[in-house]
Amino acid sequence: MTCRNCDEMDQRLKQQEDTIVQLVHIIGSTNKRVKELNERQLQLQPAFINEPAPASASTT
Repeated sequence: MTCRNCDEMDQRLKQQEDTIVQLVHIIGSTNKRVKELNERQLQLQPAFINEPAPASASTT
């Protein structure tokens, strides 16, 4: 490889590394949000279980 090719390969590798870092951050943020939503759902779930079911309208 010539030096020009080495420089291009280094630049492409750096871009790919940066992209991977961004994707890892996105995945981490998404996982954190999913965890928070799951915890919130678990906290609210007992309230829904203990509520009486709404009366259904009779169509007869």
